[in-house]
Amino acid sequence: MKKIFSVVLSTVLFLNLTAGEDSTKNVILINNWLVAGPVTVKKPAFFTEKNVKGKSFKISDLLKQHDKEVKKPDEGKTFLSVNDSGIKWTAKKDFKGFSTSGKDFKKGWQAVYLFNDRFEKVTLKIKTRQCFELYIDGKKRLSNTSCIKKDKNPADKSTPVYLERGKHLIVIKSLFNPENQDNWSLEAKLSFDKKYPHNSILIDLSPKTYMDINHLMNGTRLTGISTSYDGKYILKEYKKIVPPNGKSESWFEISETGNGNIIYTSEYANIYDVKWSPVDNAVSFKAEDVDKKKIFLLNLNNLSKKTLLENAGDVNYYSWSPTGDFIIYSIDEEPKKDNDGVIHVLNPMDRWPWWRYRGQLYKCNVAYGTTERLTYGYLSNNLQDIRPDGKKILFSQSVPDFKKRPYTKQIMLELDLQTFVIDTVWSQNYGGSAQYSPDGTKLLVTGSASMFDGAGINLPEKLIPNDYDTQAYIFDLKTKKAEPVTRNFNPSVFSAKWLKKGKGIIFRVEDKTRNKLYRYDIEKKTFADLKAKVDMVSGFDIPSSTENFIVYYGSSMQYPSTGWKCTITGTGHKKIADPEKEFFADVVFGKTENWNFKNKYGKTIEGRVYYPPDYDENKKYPVIVYYYGGTSPTGRSFRGRYPKNLFAAQGYIVYVLQPSGATGFGQYFSALHVNDWGKRVADEIIKGTKDFLKAHPSANAKKVGCMGASYGGFMTMLLTTKTDIFATAIEHAGISSIASYWGQGYWGYLYSSVASAGNFPWNNKDLYCGQSPLFNADKVKVPLLLLHGTSDTNVPTGESIQMFTALKLLGKPVELVEIKGQNHHITDYKKRILWQKTILAWFDKWLKDQNEWWNYLYPEENL
Repeated sequence: MKKIFSVVLSTVLFLNLTAGEDSTKNVILINNWLVAGPVTVKKPAFFTEKNVKGKSFKISDLLKQHDKEVKKPDEGKTFLSVNDSGIKWTAKKDFKGFSTSGKDFKKGWQAVYLFNDRFEKVTLKIKTRQCFELYIDGKKRLSNTSCIKKDKNPADKSTPVYLERGKHLIVIKSLFNPENQDNWSLEAKLSFDKKYPHNSILIDLSPKTYMDINHLMNGTRLTGISTSYDGKYILKEYKKIVPPNGKSESWFEISETGNGNIIYTSEYANIYDVKWSPVDNAVSFKAEDVDKKKIFLLNLNNLSKKTLLENAGDVNYYSWSPTGDFIIYSIDEEPKKDNDGVIHVLNPMDRWPWWRYRGQLYKCNVAYGTTERLTYGYLSNNLQDIRPDGKKILFSQSVPDFKKRPYTKQIMLELDLQTFVIDTVWSQNYGGSAQYSPDGTKLLVTGSASMFDGAGINLPEKLIPNDYDTQAYIFDLKTKKAEPVTRNFNPSVFSAKWLKKGKGIIFRVEDKTRNKLYRYDIEKKTFADLKAKVDMVSGFDIPSSTENFIVYYGSSMQYPSTGWKCTITGTGHKKIADPEKEFFADVVFGKTENWNFKNKYGKTIEGRVYYPPDYDENKKYPVIVYYYGGTSPTGRSFRGRYPKNLFAAQGYIVYVLQPSGATGFGQYFSALHVNDWGKRVADEIIKGTKDFLKAHPSANAKKVGCMGASYGGFMTMLLTTKTDIFATAIEHAGISSIASYWGQGYWGYLYSSVASAGNFPWNNKDLYCGQSPLFNADKVKVPLLLLHGTSDTNVPTGESIQMFTALKLLGKPVELVEIKGQNHHITDYKKRILWQKTILAWFDKWLKDQNEWWNYLYPEENL
């Protein structure tokens, strides 16, 4: 096994058993340590008196002196400073104990790393006369509060610990008492069951590690980036998540673009929803002020603050006028309260708890703080944009229309802010988002290829477009004609910004499995890739008055979110934010590579591979095959709910493939999703997996698992009815019956208006029954784990329950794990960690023949 650790077997000594030791155990003497100290610790003044709780001072309380959490000890690294003296970590081989010279009480630290390649129970045993505290991964596991006199035998203390696969930090703090001790020694032994090989546990002194759940869940993420109107300042938004409860803090920093000096930070200020003024070096934000939420304006020239809007508690969103003299904001109006518990449901959308709330638009004058209501009525009015001259706003309404797909109609309206005259821009079933051109005569519209009577469609006549494949149009407000911009451009559009200068548009798009930035030349009608330095661009901004650079941020396959700055033409990329550099400094990732194959029609299906960090091509590895299979590609993002780097760090080869039907590959590719419901996709996943295994001798073809979520969960259940190439499968929140999902899920009939366009349970039983895993449950061939949140409104929990019931009655190996109170995504911090461990433990059980973790999480119960 190739190891990343600098000191491995030389630091451990496997012992011959001595009297009283268990013959079924491997025993390791830990004799090499990272050592810090010792440092002198003194008794506090009046230590002989009792405190207000009547407690006496104990000698062991000195362990709290000069205390500091040990996070990533490393040789030569300063740990703490005492009396202006830096205490560094030092590697000690065959460490026998600290120096006992002098007559002072002293405290010392010793640390070591443990790597175990499987879930297992270990026992740590400490033999010493010293007071000590033992920590494993930051949690105190063992202690001795009595300093034993020199003429007494040392105490033996032990603790059992269940360790998950990965790198663990063991830290011991100990105390020397000069009043009754003349020796400072401590013996540490580790034992584990002999049924596991000796090298299943390795001890070393290096902080180098693999990605683990701590890296997945915690850290400081870059969540946004933007620039002032003149480009003088850059604003960066952050979110910090910390264990053990996943508490988070969000804040922003504003720095000078030229030198990066921070001029303002909102950390600890409970400020949110920050936006740049379009005409000044100032930012607006929401904040609490004496039990009242307000919108404030902060002037960066003198850091003075003024109130823009007094009562902002009900404000959903707000937008600045390009002229800078007013903001438009939206407030939700609550419906009549239901007091009798009986509800007359008006239409399928009325099942949504929020549907009866209606958003209305208001205007706030920045100079005087006066407000004006702009809209009223039964329908919600949603702001789209404010005209560059500030004289008109563009807003939309949405009304149900069950006569025609997609079962809603959008009315786009323009309101004159002086006369309150309203003009209808369009009324059509396929709606979209819109923004004004710099001169206010045109609109940049993004939406389905079916908009404007199918003006964006680029497909053979027999194919129905995938409405999730977003196109862009330039709409002339005078002629009411729409010019398709992206009809021959394969990527799907996320967002766009129309440049005032240069007659161009910057697009953020989904380009296959990457999110990219492109510049569109309106005159030449050409697209240029701006070559972003991250795989997945999450957002971007441009200084509105100068338009001389772009700031953007995003993550890559094996690196978290970073911020960047480049020219407007995509040159001179410079990193300007890297908040997790230190957090991931010691994390080692395995190699990745693209791996594609051709489906039975000769079309290339793209994929990629994540290898374990200690990958050895001469060994065999279990394999996880991951896919979505629906309308969205499986992007190259970092972390995520199904973290491929974490799976690889657990010793799996991870193969991710992108079957037909996803957006970002062109309209033809995405249209293959419509009315397929897994026919083509299942064949591609099966063929791709078989081809992958043939091409990779190190992949163990007998230990292959598959998994997917939502539509991918549907695909997982469907695959288990079609093939036996998988040793096991995991689905999360998947659809087992297309018909019940269509009728019961909050968005079932709306999603099906795309995925099952023109087909319904009453006119296509072959699709709704024949392609549903539930109706083929008797064909399931592999052990299946079903995961589902009990509050899932997208794919109701019953989709997993009915599949579970069917397989139980059929005597098939199946388990169901429900996550209480969680919706389609598992967002609760502690529940998500347990959910993630459940996935890993299940794969370990079936792909590694290691059932200890699963049995620890879910012991057998006789109820």
